[in-house]
Amino acid sequence: MSILLILSAGLYLAFLLYFITGLFRHNDPSITPSVDLSFVSVVIAARNEEKNLPDLIHDLVNQEYPMNKLEIIFVNDRSSDATGGILTEAAENYAFIKHIRIDERSSKLSPKKHALTLGIEAAQGDIIVSTDADCRVPKFWVSSMAYSVVQNGGITVGYSSVKGDSFFDQYQRMDFLGIITANAGVAGWGSYWSGTGQNLAYKKSDFESIGGFEPVKDKISGDDMYLVQAISNMQSGALNIDPNSFVYTQPVETIKQFVNQRIRWSSNSRTSLNQRPLFFLFILSAFFTNTFILVSVILGIPGWGFPLLMKFIFEGGVIYFGGRLFETPVNPFVYFAWALAQPLYIPVVGLMGTLNRFTWKS
Repeated sequence: MSILLILSAGLYLAFLLYFITGLFRHNDPSITPSVDLSFVSVVIAARNEEKNLPDLIHDLVNQEYPMNKLEIIFVNDRSSDATGGILTEAAENYAFIKHIRIDERSSKLSPKKHALTLGIEAAQGDIIVSTDADCRVPKFWVSSMAYSVVQNGGITVGYSSVKGDSFFDQYQRMDFLGIITANAGVAGWGSYWSGTGQNLAYKKSDFESIGGFEPVKDKISGDDMYLVQAISNMQSGALNIDPNSFVYTQPVETIKQFVNQRIRWSSNSRTSLNQRPLFFLFILSAFFTNTFILVSVILGIPGWGFPLLMKFIFEGGVIYFGGRLFETPVNPFVYFAWALAQPLYIPVVGLMGTLNRFTWKS
């Protein structure tokens, strides 16, 4: 067991060092006004989001971008609350807002992929910018994300953070920061493993060139990871570290919801074996390192202390430098709790994700 722990921990720590060094390869964004601004379509899928939509609509109608070159497309996916009424009213009040309604589930695509596909097909813009219906976006969000696509030519991965001040909110924010920072680290080395659908931008023509969501039509989630990998393979990728592009999402309310969300995200990992073998190897190293530490502690097998300490230090480096890059404060007490939870949390989430043991919107 000790030998296996040393091997897996050594590989895992090497990946963490790879992430940290990659973070220093990002340059400050040099965004300059463009005379020929692209037409941008913001596409958002919404299902039962009556609590969050008013704030998001407020943010979108106040974007610092020419309204004659901007459209906002909401796709209402079979909502049973007041979502439909809110979107209908918004479309009546603002000519650049469109409301597409889905009444029946698609037999060809999973629900969110179907909703996004309908929105993108209806889009007039050359550039697609997307977020989730429970997010808040700053006023230069569209400008920053769209310019990044024009400047870099491929898909742009944006940053997203969790709002809230409670200990649990901060825990979620730190956990999400760790995930995004790992992706930012590999992006610094020119590779793109994943991203968040809360903040993506790409050309409509690139979406069409990869066949839309057809290659992953049966998967409930993972549309963001698929888009990042497929488009960056074909074109290129970029990580937007401009604070004007940072998006903020609502925290989940319970530990059960949090674990379920992470299990859902974990369920997509095994699809990376062919597209991103290094990504898959990193996931395996994280899983086995934490599992071997947990088993060693339970069975009283010596030799787990030093790997745990080194993991604590290296993961702290990832969180610290990621927090600096994305201007996200890090609470050391929250980090301590987060780090201690990893040897239990990672094995459970990994196993449950492999078995697809999660629930999703009905």
